[in-house]
Amino acid sequence: MTSIGPYAASGVGRPSLVDALAKSRSQLNDLTRQLSTGMVSATYAGLGDGRATSLAMRAKLAALSSYDATAATVGTRIAVMGTALQRLDDIGAEYRLVDPNDFTLTTGSVTVTQSQAAIDLQDAIAQLNTDVGGRFVFSGRTTDTKPVLSADAILADDGAKAGLRTVIAERKLADLGADGRGRIDVSGVSGSSFSVAEEASGPFGFKISSLSSSMTNGVASGPTGSPATITLGVTGQPKTGDQMRVGLTLPDGSTEEIVLTAKAADDTSALAPGEFRVGATPAQTAANMRASFDAALKTRADTALVAASAVQAGEEFFNAPAGSGPARVAGFDGSYASDAERVAALQNATALDRTDTAEKTVSWYVGETGTDDPRKTAAARIDDGVAVAYGARANEAGTRQVVQNLAVFSAMTFSADDADAKARYSALANRTIAALGSSDATAAVRTMATDLAAANNAIKAASARHAAAKSMAQDALSGVESADKDEATLKILALQTQLQASYQATATLKNLSLVNFL
Repeated sequence: MTSIGPYAASGVGRPSLVDALAKSRSQLNDLTRQLSTGMVSATYAGLGDGRATSLAMRAKLAALSSYDATAATVGTRIAVMGTALQRLDDIGAEYRLVDPNDFTLTTGSVTVTQSQAAIDLQDAIAQLNTDVGGRFVFSGRTTDTKPVLSADAILADDGAKAGLRTVIAERKLADLGADGRGRIDVSGVSGSSFSVAEEASGPFGFKISSLSSSMTNGVASGPTGSPATITLGVTGQPKTGDQMRVGLTLPDGSTEEIVLTAKAADDTSALAPGEFRVGATPAQTAANMRASFDAALKTRADTALVAASAVQAGEEFFNAPAGSGPARVAGFDGSYASDAERVAALQNATALDRTDTAEKTVSWYVGETGTDDPRKTAAARIDDGVAVAYGARANEAGTRQVVQNLAVFSAMTFSADDADAKARYSALANRTIAALGSSDATAAVRTMATDLAAANNAIKAASARHAAAKSMAQDALSGVESADKDEATLKILALQTQLQASYQATATLKNLSLVNFL
């Protein structure tokens, strides 16, 4: 016989009482979980139509978190790079206050300022060898390679490879020439004039750039021809104080001027550099003029030319084109029977050579090289469709110039017994110190810093967008995943009341009998 009714153990048209109680109990457990976890469901299936929104918002939040993690890492790298560039800029700025004429030698045959430059060189190299989490940030794409050699390794030879000091010495020989006149020939006096000519075409030594005269009865013609030649002399006796000026261009592009000044025959005071005494005859005056010019030429060669030669050698050593070795004096690697033959070959060289110099010269920068934009050597995606480029190479113009000028300045040595040492030092210091503190050098470093700052600003802007996007995504996610605790509480109370009534009814029915019924 089939029982019909809501409280039967089984029946028609009604769920069983056990099923109803189990379902209510399940609902109570679910509501209790919602109240404790604050979540509507423990599975996406339990969200119903909201599961699509939940999946989309969680994917969005994951992507934003990934972007933010990348931005944090890149931001740290950029901050460290900015600190390094600021230090390099500060080093250059410090030399604006240095006196290039302070010739105070230390026991190492260098000046006090040169000693400081050697320390600053190590500091600059350390900045460019900065690594963040094992990543060298100034090495281009080869982030696992320390980009710059140590100061000692740059200056000294490494086996068959020539260091900066050797390259400077080779260039000095080529620029001075065999007679120390800077590759300039000064002829003997013919009549009452003499000629001054460039020794040969090529990049070495002095180049005659100009000639002017305000000298009474003076002879001043040229420069003409290639190599250039000028003629100096007199046709009669000049007046005291009359001048003739010869302009010379040096290997580094700087210029010098030799000023010849006539001095009265009866003035027996010592001659200053460039002065010549008027003789008894025009021929004697021309001979005195020639002697004064020759002496001034040798002094300028031993001072300004040697300094300019070192600066130019540094430029060729440090600023080699990508994929090419530095320019060296032709003949540097010839086969010579003696050192004297090698020296003579360098003194008479007429060209620079790049053949095999990469294999025979110390390479100060060993990071990744290329002709493309250095910033593009490292990039990171920080948002949908947004990437920042923040790569750098230590051999970029600004950073290179800091290392280059500090190295050249600290490489040369001087002797207190050398009469021209102070003037040579001043010529070197004026060039390197001016280059370190020049607007071009600082502008190049600051341009790098500006590029990195732009990338950092893009990161900050993306982070701000991410914060807003995260807030909206979390709100949307909360709308479909978060349970209303007040509603859950009310439902729990209702279910508890319902379950209590059901349990009471069940207990009553369980004890029901015909005797009790009657």
